[in-house]
Amino acid sequence: MNRTFGRALAIGSVGAIAGLFGLWFAYVRAPGPQDVCRHIIEVTTREAADQGVGGAGQDAVVAQLEESCVKQKVDKIQLRGRVVWAKYAKCVMQADSLDDIWRC
Repeated sequence: MNRTFGRALAIGSVGAIAGLFGLWFAYVRAPGPQDVCRHIIEVTTREAADQGVGGAGQDAVVAQLEESCVKQKVDKIQLRGRVVWAKYAKCVMQADSLDDIWRC
């Protein structure tokens, strides 16, 4: 009887670990700060071009914006945690406009 209980316990433990990994994969796994910031910059650049804004200084502004954006997003992860970050990052990556991004 001890052997049967041990096997059942082992199978239950493996199942619980697999379940936790599945939940993590579904809810906590998210794009990194660099990916989120690149998406924000792409949307910003696209909307600026649609409004006729752009030019020679655009690359410098984009580089500076990306650097400050990544720092801000890393701080957000540290202050609010991975679960909140995952929800925010997924929302931003699905957004197609700056208005939608700000709503996240």
